[in-house]
Amino acid sequence: MVGADPVPSAASLDQAHDVARPELERSADFEKVSVETEIQAPLAAVTTWFADRGAAAFGSFLTGTDNVPGVVSTELLSGGWSKPGDRRRVVFSDNNSALEEITDRKPQLLQYQIWNLTNRTGRYIRYAVSELEFIGNGQATRVRWTYSFRPKIWPDGYLIRTYVQNDFRRFMEVGLQAMRDKAVTDLAQKRSARSS
Repeated sequence: MVGADPVPSAASLDQAHDVARPELERSADFEKVSVETEIQAPLAAVTTWFADRGAAAFGSFLTGTDNVPGVVSTELLSGGWSKPGDRRRVVFSDNNSALEEITDRKPQLLQYQIWNLTNRTGRYIRYAVSELEFIGNGQATRVRWTYSFRPKIWPDGYLIRTYVQNDFRRFMEVGLQAMRDKAVTDLAQKRSARSS
């Protein structure tokens, strides 16, 4: 797999930059999982925080669980992880890796595609699509994180279902809670600095 070396050379990172992203198949069967949290701050404050700090730091919130390794580093391959076409390589605590590319970015949405997964589960997955949505709710903001895994062939969806619905869901819950906690802390500090 291109970019699979946990300590890549400049040449392998160049290769990872050029690996074609799989075509998104809107009508394909996906194994989906969603988690949600609420941040006690208005939508505009949360989306501004996410654009300024949260999106670039998102990998740092994904510390992992007993069954899903956390992210230990992200390496930008193009752009700054803020707009469609920006690409990065993600390295996990088990020395496996994946490629990610932003496919849609709006103030209230970050969508990115993940492929070239080198872990064991990657054998069953063609690619995955991740979406972070921000939904205003008065003085609070609901954050919905959805992962859609595209199995390679028919039985692969069945083979990954338990992993996605149990292990990966827990990984997402832990990561989203860490993001929420950081957003709450940062936004409280910002409010405190403005009032003093």
